[in-house]
Amino acid sequence: MTTQHSLKLTTSQVIWLAILMAMQMVLSKLSIGSDTLVKVGFGFIGTALLGYFFGPFWAAFASGADDIIGFFLGGGGTFYFGFTLSAIVAGALYGYWLHDRPVSWKYTILGVLSVTIIVNMLMNTLWVRLMYQTPWTLLISWRLLKQLISAPLQVVLLYTVFKVLVRVPGTAQLQR
Repeated sequence: MTTQHSLKLTTSQVIWLAILMAMQMVLSKLSIGSDTLVKVGFGFIGTALLGYFFGPFWAAFASGADDIIGFFLGGGGTFYFGFTLSAIVAGALYGYWLHDRPVSWKYTILGVLSVTIIVNMLMNTLWVRLMYQTPWTLLISWRLLKQLISAPLQVVLLYTVFKVLVRVPGTAQLQR
């Protein structure tokens, strides 16, 4: 595992970074489930792919930029920088656990689990609490239920995506 990378990107890496950012933006608009029960989105796939191919720094940068760009392109709702910070941290965490590591259940689980706990349960719950003054017990219980359902699905889906990707010729060249 290499630990030192230049912050410079080649032209082809910039293009792939932009493609993955666009993919992340589109996937963040897709979900299954309903607002009344549990809704599971697919934006995490784009974030994890950014982390896998570009590492913590570029995945964090791209995820934060995606959050801001997505808002200004009509993401709707109120802009809140806390959620941008959450996107940055999620990108960094996926980059830390997935970049320059073998595709394995272990690293996929660690990546999803760290984002689930740190970003989804702690940070995002705090942002919702600060924005809407929703009671902690209501927030935590509802968000915990959602994460207990969505995290295992995310692990299986990401592992499957990565196993397919390692078989695609040329994807190793994207690794920084």
